[in-house]
Amino acid sequence: MKKIFTTILAILFLSLSTCCSYAKKTSGLERRFEQTHVYQTSDTLKVMKAVANTLQDSDFMVEEFEPEIGFIRARKTYKQRYINKGRLAGQSMLWAMATSYAVFTWGSTAAYMYSPTRKIADELHEKTSVIDTNVLVENFGSNKTKVRIVLVQKILQNAEGFSYTKSATLRAIRIYNSALYEEFFNQVAEKL
Repeated sequence: MKKIFTTILAILFLSLSTCCSYAKKTSGLERRFEQTHVYQTSDTLKVMKAVANTLQDSDFMVEEFEPEIGFIRARKTYKQRYINKGRLAGQSMLWAMATSYAVFTWGSTAAYMYSPTRKIADELHEKTSVIDTNVLVENFGSNKTKVRIVLVQKILQNAEGFSYTKSATLRAIRIYNSALYEEFFNQVAEKL
């Protein structure tokens, strides 16, 4: 009995330790450096227009454009498959318990299976993902303009297979992909 318990514990420990991955830790200053670029022009309005055009070319919808303060807010909405395995496992357990209860009561409690079944279906549907972006454009020195962009991805909750832009947010993720920011800044530079 002791050997079986030790073996199960070792397997559990090994499976948990191999599934975890550790991301490279970066400081806030390093992330800010990746999200910021300086252009060799003092015309902030021209840079703001280039940033807005680049965002629109990338299927973002510009929601706010404030040239007086150098602020642009844009949003991109699309469908994405995202499955929360913890919620799916929990609803599957509830469904299994409701099903076994219905079997033992000769089907009189089959209605209890409806809620977990609906929630499992909602979890397996594609979810609406929204990428919100804030861009700050400001003068930097005598003839330079500094641009900083921040991207945040939000995954919205489904409601019986449908998802709306006013749905509750399941997960919000700040995007720290330096290649993505570099590509964006290169596209803006081409438009200048």
